[in-house]
Amino acid sequence: MKKTWQEKLKDKPSFPKVLRLEEGFPCYNAVHRMGAEVGDSVVLVNPSEVVAIMKQVPKGKLITIVEICKQIARNHGVKACCSLTTGIFIMTAANAVEEAVREGKSLDIPYW
Repeated sequence: MKKTWQEKLKDKPSFPKVLRLEEGFPCYNAVHRMGAEVGDSVVLVNPSEVVAIMKQVPKGKLITIVEICKQIARNHGVKACCSLTTGIFIMTAANAVEEAVREGKSLDIPYW
């Protein structure tokens, strides 16, 4: 059976994971533009870390994927955060909120 968005938002036991940046990484171009070079440490995080930052954004304010990634990288003491997985988790959080609303629940995660 297909997982719900709320199920997809649950943390994975193998994360966070710190990897060395290589040119073939799917997020290579984005993290390279943020200042990471080949060989630098890049962190892949759980959805809960992304959601925690989203929840800190005051009503009426905006935060970008780059800003979220920079904060996550600082929290883990690494050069960069994978913007691809971060973006996927932002989208997953938004869809989980919409799904919860349709079910009459609230997840209290701000987005858009």
